[in-house]
Amino acid sequence: MGGVNLSPLVYAGLFPHPPLLITGVGDEQKPEVQSTDQACRELAGRIAAREPELVVIITPHGPVFSDAYTVADWTPLKGGFTAFGSPESMVWENDSAYVQALDQLAERVNLPLYAVDGRQLGKHRQSTELDHGAMIPLWYLEQAGWRGKIAVVRIGGLAPRQCWEIGRALTMATDKKLALIASGDMSHCLTDDAPSPYNPAGAKFDKLVTSALERGEFATVLAIPPDERQRAAECGWRPLITLLGSLSQWQVESQVLSYEGPFGVGYLVAGFDVRGPNGQAEFPDHTPQDRSRLTALAREAISHYLTSGEYLDAPADLAPPLDKRAGTFVSLKLDDQLRGCIGTIEPRHPNLATEIIANAVDAAVNDPRFEPVTEAELTELSISIDVLGGLTPASFADLDPKQLGLVVEWQGRRGLLLPDLPGVDTAEEQLAITCQKAGISEKHRDEAKLFTFTVTRYS
Repeated sequence: MGGVNLSPLVYAGLFPHPPLLITGVGDEQKPEVQSTDQACRELAGRIAAREPELVVIITPHGPVFSDAYTVADWTPLKGGFTAFGSPESMVWENDSAYVQALDQLAERVNLPLYAVDGRQLGKHRQSTELDHGAMIPLWYLEQAGWRGKIAVVRIGGLAPRQCWEIGRALTMATDKKLALIASGDMSHCLTDDAPSPYNPAGAKFDKLVTSALERGEFATVLAIPPDERQRAAECGWRPLITLLGSLSQWQVESQVLSYEGPFGVGYLVAGFDVRGPNGQAEFPDHTPQDRSRLTALAREAISHYLTSGEYLDAPADLAPPLDKRAGTFVSLKLDDQLRGCIGTIEPRHPNLATEIIANAVDAAVNDPRFEPVTEAELTELSISIDVLGGLTPASFADLDPKQLGLVVEWQGRRGLLLPDLPGVDTAEEQLAITCQKAGISEKHRDEAKLFTFTVTRYS
């Protein structure tokens, strides 16, 4: 984003957003969140004291999209807490000029962030009321005596680098004195009575984030693996790394003001004191490592195709298993979410190397469920390759979804499911999903021929 000026960023903060912090909501439980309440008041006071002309809030709630961030493009911005039993409500002026400038900047630098107006939300039967993720920090700002223009950014399910890059853009669309707020809670699974089922990964996640912010080790937060975040059942990681993207261009001193975990949810409050510009920081390198030469070949094949439009030639000297023939599936994941998967049950090419090259390209650009992979995404893709063994006729009693893949056939229809997939734990689930993929209805399931196969998985 060279050539774009930074705004005078004056302060940044991380707010949790339990509604019971608000007057009239769960007053009998207020003692349980006293430390959080005091820290939120302290953080709001620090922001107000810097007299920002604009506050941008990054929230994980409200209408959100899997493939883009949005910024609210209507004014005034209204919200309240009647859904939580409180008559409290607020009206804020949206900084429309900032919203338009941010939208134009995102388009210019090809970032998936879009201004969305109230009419667009209405067409999808979505409310224009601000969500509690935005409202609770605003309530504290109002309590601290600050009233100014705001902008509300809603996260999308993007890869870490894109979240971080959008954060950088937030500080480049205005020359006003700017404060940034990330709204989000930590783990929701700290205890048996938490909103999500208890998982010890929750406390581990919260401790990792809290200690990283205390030490100013922001790269540690960015590097938390997707499976750890998922087990923690958090809603604050993407708002936080978006904020850290904004702060990457500044000298920053971070301070944890409080952390507590009542009701099984982690509430973390942190402030970020901005000391001055820090150049153009780059996103920390967390490129997935290809531990196998097979996955390295797949990544090279995708890169070659994206840059040249041509298929990579197979290496001249093929060592086992690349010199063999076998059906192969190439699976692509971005931030632990499937991004493409294409394969062949029986081999179509003279060797495994060529099979991998063809299927890797197809998974990247020809999977009809997804948009083609971009060069920017390639560095963050995790690639796995399943090399299939031969098909063995089987009965239902032979099924083993953890160890054996399954092929079903009925009247020319065919479906395949790889083994050891998340959420496929029983033979019944494996058979039902495979038949669904083949277009075989439940009433014809017993008529289908079953075949199992082994796989060798490379990642």
